Amino acid sequence: MTEAITRTLSLDGLSFSYQVVPAESPRIDPVLVIGGVLQGMHGWSIMERHVLPHASLISVDLPGAGQSTPLRPEQSLETMCQVTEVILDDLGLDRVNFLGYSFGSAVAYRCAQRRPERLAKLALGGVPVRISDKLINLWNRGAQRMASGDAKGFVNVLTEMFLCADSRATIRNRDIVRQLVTRMTLRGVTASAHGFETMERSVLENLDPDGGLRDVPTLVFCGEHDTISSLAEQREFAATIEHCTFAAIAEADHWVFMQRRDEASDLVMRFFTDQPLEDRDYLVEPAAAVGTAATAAVRG
Repeated sequence: MTEAITRTLSLDGLSFSYQVVPAESPRIDPVLVIGGVLQGMHGWSIMERHVLPHASLISVDLPGAGQSTPLRPEQSLETMCQVTEVILDDLGLDRVNFLGYSFGSAVAYRCAQRRPERLAKLALGGVPVRISDKLINLWNRGAQRMASGDAKGFVNVLTEMFLCADSRATIRNRDIVRQLVTRMTLRGVTASAHGFETMERSVLENLDPDGGLRDVPTLVFCGEHDTISSLAEQREFAATIEHCTFAAIAEADHWVFMQRRDEASDLVMRFFTDQPLEDRDYLVEPAAAVGTAATAAVRG
């Protein structure tokens, strides 16, 4: 396998990095992945065995993640989109297959609205369609713990936001993932001087994806027990996108790439490579076209 290539770039006072793992014989446009807040470019090796037979894999330290500079108060998701465009230009790429997960899905969606011609296909997972009052209250309770110097208490509260606590729900690798999420979050808010502020901004700012999308084939997917936005909310969001397919992965919550990494990676790459999704036994129900064009066709 070809070794990964890493580069650091700059834009408007920000420093950020990306990593490329080249495919030996790529058959489709490269796959660009952006994950959750504070999730950097080294966290996507889990997808390599699914992606590399088809495409090169690009992952990113967006502003605020890894060693990258955090956004300034006046900068926004538009700046994040400009960062991705700088990366594509640096790579000499006209377009990519774009996977955005969690916070990354808000970035990817905005990028698709801004420059649809640069996306071959778009996959959005764990979309923060709406941050409920319950989640904001949990954040505020956790933030009080953090302010008092209790980082562990803060992280314990956050697990109520990020992970399904319903004991009646079947979640793959529940205990192991809880331990990993707790460890990762604690490291993210203690090892970096700006980790807490970056996370707080992602929760409290309005990331609600709206405005619709056309001209980009899109997959929206989630774990069936997602706690950030529910399956129903994400399906409703998917219906606002023209030519959109929706799928829910069984026995997973918001951390589907940890709980069912092979299944989530398989779903995304089947979509990017035009393979059928309907027969996947890890889905709650067969993947279905739910976008505006599909709805109009049914009504017509």
